[in-house]
Amino acid sequence: MVRPLILLVVPAAMLANTASADFYSHRYGGISVLDSQFSGFCTTNREFVNSLNSDTQRATPGACTESKSTGWKIYGGWQWTPHWAFEADLRDSGESEHQFTVVNPRLPGLNVRDRVTTRMGNAFVMGHIPVGRSGLSLFGKIGGGFWLNQLTEYQEGEAIFQLLMSDGSSEDVTVPVSGKFRENASGFHWGYGAGVSYHHRNSWTLRAEWEVFPEVGSDELRAQHQLESASIGLSMHF
Repeated sequence: MVRPLILLVVPAAMLANTASADFYSHRYGGISVLDSQFSGFCTTNREFVNSLNSDTQRATPGACTESKSTGWKIYGGWQWTPHWAFEADLRDSGESEHQFTVVNPRLPGLNVRDRVTTRMGNAFVMGHIPVGRSGLSLFGKIGGGFWLNQLTEYQEGEAIFQLLMSDGSSEDVTVPVSGKFRENASGFHWGYGAGVSYHHRNSWTLRAEWEVFPEVGSDELRAQHQLESASIGLSMHF
């Protein structure tokens, strides 16, 4: 059994030595385009809307989108060996949106649209597995950081107000309603990811990756959700 083991170890050692020979320690900075999704966002908001129902009020869920817009991130790091790197980023993960209507004796029809934007800052330790001298590398990452969510609510509709007349009688008057409200929340999270990268002549790197952040959000902004992102990015070495 010794000979087969030697035959396996020698090519592995040669591959590692080849990757090390081509490697040089470098810093890098880049930008990525993100496609992010707030997993469970629509389910949570339907539950919130249903909780508004009562004997005198009817709330009806409307359209909901867990990923309404494309996000971005800027990142930079230092890869000091072929296998290890440290990286930090700032990102805007795009928007999620849901709509619903509320009807009660004082609100003949109120349309509500909630838009949630998510911004984050992260730091990761990354492990790379170079694929020979091809320039390709498989990598995994784990780390954490902070998140900042902003809920912007738009309200449009009509409300009924009761006016007292000079003779003591009252009259119902329908008045247009329009409003915009904002609420912020922040906190800390952890996350992980994996991907594949290609470096060209030690000058630039193209990479695709997938990342997961299991606990983003708070009860103040409906609930915690799992944020998942797929991205493609380009970085320059320096």
